[in-house]
Amino acid sequence: MSFSQSMAPGPTTYHPHHHVHPSNPRRRRREHDEPYPLYPPPPHGHPYTASATIPYHAPCDPLALSHLEDRRFPPLPHPATVPPPSKRARLEHETRLDPPAVSPAPARSREDGSTGALLSRDEIERRSPSRRDGIDSALEARLRDSYCVYLHCLGIRLGLPQTTIATAVVYCHRFFFHRSHACHDRFLVATAALFLAAKSEETSCLLNTVLRTSCEVSQNQEFNILPYMMCGQDWFEQYRERVIHVEQMILTTLDFELEVTHPYASLSSSLSKLGLSQTVLFNMAWNLINEGLRSSLWLQFKPHHIAAGAAFLAAKFLRYDISLNPRFWHEFKTAPNIVQDVVQQLKEIL
Repeated sequence: MSFSQSMAPGPTTYHPHHHVHPSNPRRRRREHDEPYPLYPPPPHGHPYTASATIPYHAPCDPLALSHLEDRRFPPLPHPATVPPPSKRARLEHETRLDPPAVSPAPARSREDGSTGALLSRDEIERRSPSRRDGIDSALEARLRDSYCVYLHCLGIRLGLPQTTIATAVVYCHRFFFHRSHACHDRFLVATAALFLAAKSEETSCLLNTVLRTSCEVSQNQEFNILPYMMCGQDWFEQYRERVIHVEQMILTTLDFELEVTHPYASLSSSLSKLGLSQTVLFNMAWNLINEGLRSSLWLQFKPHHIAAGAAFLAAKFLRYDISLNPRFWHEFKTAPNIVQDVVQQLKEIL
């Protein structure tokens, strides 16, 4: 008997796409489903017995949908019965589904030329972690000024160049932008930052020398850090371990971004092209840049912007309008509004 002759007669028609056994509990019966036909008994000599379940066979065509997918995804109606949507309706549907396009904010490169973004003054004040610990902006400015003066005294005592001292100051500014003054001793952080900056600027000195010199500088009542260390006879070793620990904390906080570009090179190059390198204006602008280290200008502006503001303010003190020189804006590569912002913040700290 052939396979087609073994089918039981009846009104039900066998569909080749129906491969789900009627006893399958995962197949739920619906009212609109057609009745399932019974599978024919296995032929004589089939390896499966009558009680065994006939295995599932996939369709020969891999692109053919099973009857379950036919139920879930019914065929589209004939185009003659349903007219296609208009172009306006399609555009409205796509607009409704797509999210609104957001134009990206213009990226501002970091002051040292690395990846990152410069910050505005309001953003620095708002995101300062010291605010959560009850330290207002005025008190934070005094704390910032104190560790800048400490770094200047320590760097001069060690004989380090001004660029190394400025790098250490910038490290402290970046560190306290992410960390609170209430949780970290600023003089301990400044000592570790100067030791790290000396290595970064290739003017390294021994750690013990930095520690001994910091102890000498701390004899001043303004820089009182020794009471934190004098816990016993091995206080110097404890001091050393704490400085090493804070140095590692600075590295992780700054994400190992240690490159800093200062405005000194831009100031020297631009004023030299203007014929003002060997003048009083150059020396005064250099000193204004050093004074600007006590502020957060290095987190807000690029180096040549700070140099332009210092040169403009120095010329103003000398009753000379340097902006009348048509090459001034071209050499410093800046705009008047940026220079005015830098000049205003330099005036506040003088």
